[in-house]
Amino acid sequence: MTNLQVTIACSISTSDAVAQAVEWSELGQQALTTERLDGGVAMTFNADIARSVMDLAAREAECCGFLSITTSLTGQAVRLEITSDNPDHRPMIEALVGIGGGQ
Repeated sequence: MTNLQVTIACSISTSDAVAQAVEWSELGQQALTTERLDGGVAMTFNADIARSVMDLAAREAECCGFLSITTSLTGQAVRLEITSDNPDHRPMIEALVGIGGGQ
């Protein structure tokens, strides 16, 4: 099944979802860069918070299987990419990382 065919369904409880949304908001404030990609968003962070970025990304990937969430550590930065083949998921991705409006 591709991302285009997957229904949006979060598998965590409402209280956990709220707590995770707060984590995303706090993480977004630490982004060095944010860029829109075809189908999503990429952000970079200082490598000193790589563990936090990777932990939150892994938890989000577990509960939101309809998204492609990857992290990579290179030198002094960690890059986070959140994408989906389904254009209907883009507003959700942008809300998750704290950016609004499509381009």
